[in-house]
Amino acid sequence: MWTDAKIDCVAPPFAGHLFPLLALASSLRGAGLRDVRMLSTSDAAETIRLCGVEPIDLLPGRADEVWAIANTSERTGFHPLRLYRQFRANMHLMADVATQLERTWTAHRPDIVIADFTVPVAGIVARRLGIRWWTSMPSPCAIESRSGPPSYLGGWSPRHDRIGRLRDFAGHTIIRTFKRGVARMFRRELRAIGFDGVYRDDGSEAAYSDERILALGMRELEFDRDWPASVRFVGPLVAAPPFEHAPPEFNAGRATILVTLGTHLPWARERAIQLIDDVAAAMPDCNFHFAAGQLGCATRERRGNVAHYDFIAYDKYIARYDAAIVHGGTGITYACIAAGVPMLVWPHDYDQFDHAARIVDRGLGLRLQPKRASVVASLRRLLTDATIRARVLEFELLARRYDATRAVIEELR
Repeated sequence: MWTDAKIDCVAPPFAGHLFPLLALASSLRGAGLRDVRMLSTSDAAETIRLCGVEPIDLLPGRADEVWAIANTSERTGFHPLRLYRQFRANMHLMADVATQLERTWTAHRPDIVIADFTVPVAGIVARRLGIRWWTSMPSPCAIESRSGPPSYLGGWSPRHDRIGRLRDFAGHTIIRTFKRGVARMFRRELRAIGFDGVYRDDGSEAAYSDERILALGMRELEFDRDWPASVRFVGPLVAAPPFEHAPPEFNAGRATILVTLGTHLPWARERAIQLIDDVAAAMPDCNFHFAAGQLGCATRERRGNVAHYDFIAYDKYIARYDAAIVHGGTGITYACIAAGVPMLVWPHDYDQFDHAARIVDRGLGLRLQPKRASVVASLRRLLTDATIRARVLEFELLARRYDATRAVIEELR
């Protein structure tokens, strides 16, 4: 019986990676699987328990080192030195992660390991022990292909002419050359954990499972590409853990706009607060809710028509917003799509620029230009433009066709 399967899920503590996989683990438990565990750093343990899943601590006492990799003091982008430092810090932890996982899975052997795409070492250890490995992919745009616009180059949109094909070819070449160069620089450390190369003989990325990549998104949002055979679009998972929080207050008859930059990028938050204060002053007929992304906190503060909340659960409240200013993270992007909320997207780092390109290309929102007059004009358009509202409704209906838990259960069977 598939309900007898022992499943271990592995993810870093960052919300955009932990929450989707945790939502899947919790749903699988609710569907009848008795042995589902979540491996993450100790600071995520209480969150995992809130979702009814057994936590296993990774890297005890070293959660701050993990957070330091993602919460940079400045934009990482495609800056070679910053990427090198980030990868070096990651490699410093991976050997210890591999040792702990091997010890853990020798004592309690799962049937399947489902690992977030940022933790490929979990898959390497699982394969070495003869355990099946699937990759959880909340950002399908991160998967390399040979066609279509490459990702992580500032958010390219499709071009269907000769210049576009040449551009895409050059971009894919740059990405592959960079990855191979980094792998050569760290070949000793990578080989120590069993990582022999960036690409397999068939050209697919060795960091992701060649059996199953669970794409936690919508194929309709993605650009046309030649996806690896292991990819399955199972649909987004946007449920947040049931944290204590202060419920947002809504006023009947007044448009309310959500503002969020997620839980990363503290360097971007102060700039955003100042901009939103200026925009709100120019839009006194609207209310603004600024979510600081402080998980598990329950305070709020109001200044005029701007209310600041530590945490807003997207899945509970997003449908009550008339528009949203977002950073392009996968969690808020799919929450807005599922609730039919148009987006003004302000990407800052990582894959956010690629999600912004998809939001704009699909007609689900506009790209934010960080000037008060531009933001005000864009928000007014989101609130009134019939074409955008119709496109948003179309994607809301498409999102309802997906059932990630059911799709994963079918794969398990």
